[in-house]
Amino acid sequence: MRSGDSYVRSQVDDDWDAIVIGSGIGGLTPAGLLAREGNRVLVLERHTTAGGCTQVFRRAGYEWDAGLHYLGEVHRPTSALRRVFDHISGGALEWAPMPDVYNRIVIGDREYEFPSGVAKFTERMKGYFPDEAEAIDTYVRLVFDVTRSAKTFFAHRALPPSIADDTYEQLCAPFLEYADRTVTEVLAELTSDQELVAVLCGHFGDYSLEPWRASFAMHAMLIRHYIDGANFPVGGSGRIAETIAETIRAAGGRVLIGAEVASVLVESDGVCRGVTMTDGHVFRAPVVISDAGIETTVNRLLPADVAAATGLAEHCQDRELSLGWVALNIGIKESTAELGLGGGNIWAHAGADLRERMTAYQADPHTQPMPVYFLSFPSAKDPSWEDRYPGRTTIDICGLTTWSLFEPFAGTRWMRRGEEYDRLKQRLTDELLGQVLRFCPQLAGKIEHVELATPLSFNHFLGRTKGDFMSLAHTPERFRQRWISAHSPVPGLYFSGQDVVAAGISGAMIGGVTAASAVLGRNVLESLS
Repeated sequence: MRSGDSYVRSQVDDDWDAIVIGSGIGGLTPAGLLAREGNRVLVLERHTTAGGCTQVFRRAGYEWDAGLHYLGEVHRPTSALRRVFDHISGGALEWAPMPDVYNRIVIGDREYEFPSGVAKFTERMKGYFPDEAEAIDTYVRLVFDVTRSAKTFFAHRALPPSIADDTYEQLCAPFLEYADRTVTEVLAELTSDQELVAVLCGHFGDYSLEPWRASFAMHAMLIRHYIDGANFPVGGSGRIAETIAETIRAAGGRVLIGAEVASVLVESDGVCRGVTMTDGHVFRAPVVISDAGIETTVNRLLPADVAAATGLAEHCQDRELSLGWVALNIGIKESTAELGLGGGNIWAHAGADLRERMTAYQADPHTQPMPVYFLSFPSAKDPSWEDRYPGRTTIDICGLTTWSLFEPFAGTRWMRRGEEYDRLKQRLTDELLGQVLRFCPQLAGKIEHVELATPLSFNHFLGRTKGDFMSLAHTPERFRQRWISAHSPVPGLYFSGQDVVAAGISGAMIGGVTAASAVLGRNVLESLS
């Protein structure tokens, strides 16, 4: 099964019902939803593999997932995410549950488990912090309160501007009560135990922003997303793009790779009616959905005069961006079972004062260790792995970094960045390998392949500017931006992805649902089979 066809080798029509820029889950979701409505959709992906952060890549006989490490909620058939995945994949996607303890939070030499289920999570936290039972109960209640209020807030972003203006306070005020405050501000009112705060914020890397800058609403949505447990796609995350592409093709659409859009086509009447490719070819459609990110769309694809006249250029100036990561992909020529590796993730912090560690690193990233590490074992999560890659194991470890470390190399080309950059990569690789062996000492002398991706890699593959893996920062200010919507000020042009809703695969997917709802003029979740 293929996820995309070559643009240069394919002959396709010039006119479509809808065009989608970008094949990440924020692009494939609205494409799949519109295809299920009978629309012929053209998806254009500038890279040679479709799927964005859900794609896989292969090296030296191994396979790694580019950005999907785990996903919540999809084990519940009635959840919104599962219903969307089933609908746009034709039910072809299968999900494997991760271990009951899906995350382990390590603070110094102390370890805390996140088990699946609200009751078990609450009980485990109270076991660790018996004097903080009231704070933990209040915290869990707030997590669910925020999630309930988020539904109308994000539904508001699918409404036409005229209706959205009239309903803003009614639909958005309850959510903004929580979104206006940072994670640490809310937690400080619940507890003075800094160890508990560090544990509750232990996987803040999932929204790539420090807890003292991040909106509590983003944090709460993340916790709710995983609190019932985590899952992994059977066959690897590449199955996502493959199955959705089949749905798109079945309705007469196409997914083209190596297909770079140069600009959005806005005609003299101010209406978007298609796209112009870098080779000059024009595709036309009454609907264009961009999953390239709002800033990228405005600053690179939208004509400058249109961006200025609509106010989008001003809106996109000096937006705060999410944090960057380095990611080391590791291959071992021995089975996961033989190595004794489990499927749960590890989030490691040097100490409970997360802010102190982060500040020290940002002040001197050349000598200070990275403040957060995330360790994941994809080959242990996928029950089909051993059949597909017998006798092999893969591991991912990510380290939270800072753009200042990579900015001097911003003008260089991928795979040709020079000896100084190669030395930097080697130092970071050694640091990450040290953490892998800290938690998995049995791997000493067994690692066969390593490959490091940096914020510059994410600039290259995701179209970012400062290695911001999750694009716009999820600050309180971000959620106050009324202009952020699936509807753009340009008729015919829509925004999708995590910039419209929230961080990660699930946020980008719901951003895609929001975009499809805006195009169709109704809440598509209500009619999913």
